Amino acid sequence: MAGQSIYFHGIPGGPGELTLFGEGLDTGHGDVHVVDRSNAKDWADADRYLQHLADAIRTQFPDQPLRLIGFSLGASAALRTAPYLGLQVTGIDLISAAAPLTLGDYLGGMAGAPVFKLARSWPTLFAGIVRLQSIAARLASGKLYDALFASAQGADLALSKDPAFKAAMLSILQHSLGAGLSTYRREIALYVEDWEDELGRVTPPVTLYHGTADNWSPVAMAQDLAGRLPNVAAVHLLDDLAHYSTLREYWRLYFTQPSPIVS
Repeated sequence: MAGQSIYFHGIPGGPGELTLFGEGLDTGHGDVHVVDRSNAKDWADADRYLQHLADAIRTQFPDQPLRLIGFSLGASAALRTAPYLGLQVTGIDLISAAAPLTLGDYLGGMAGAPVFKLARSWPTLFAGIVRLQSIAARLASGKLYDALFASAQGADLALSKDPAFKAAMLSILQHSLGAGLSTYRREIALYVEDWEDELGRVTPPVTLYHGTADNWSPVAMAQDLAGRLPNVAAVHLLDDLAHYSTLREYWRLYFTQPSPIVS
């Protein structure tokens, strides 16, 4: 039986991440289905939201084995949705994974830490920051992009200066902080919850890909996840790669190697 790859994009992010580096899905093997996390109600309750995502995936792919792929904050959504899909999930790939904030002391050197701190402790201020980010994405997307990548490290530094990458990222930011704003707000709020205990429910084999220069999701997150998840198949620490350069390397491997889906 053929399998299906299910992709959970980052936050901010969107389906455009699949072609962020120029690859076309028709040049690789199989299909990648992007989970639509924009059509759920504005639920603050994690159980109802994750069950909704699982039901939508199962309705579209009722019989196929599934490999979940999660990038950045999408790794959190993938890990937390997996138990609701049960034995249908044959494996999980995590790229530049954002681990539970309760798992380690990450915020001191983490790009984006101020947003996470506000979401966790001052939700009203967080809502205000989100509105400002949305305005910036609409009226000054270039300046927002420059601010996001001002602290770029490793291979992300050169990548951030690539005109094609920048153009694609600007489109992603404008969508995520525009039409996708409710998804952005909801998923950050859910991410900063204490969901550490949910890791023990993730039983499929997990493979982690993480850049050693990542300062958006510090490499300690991958190491700590590897120590807590019940079934870790492999941890690939990629020298001098950072957040998006690791995603680029993952898709390069995905489209040039035999399908990781097992039936």
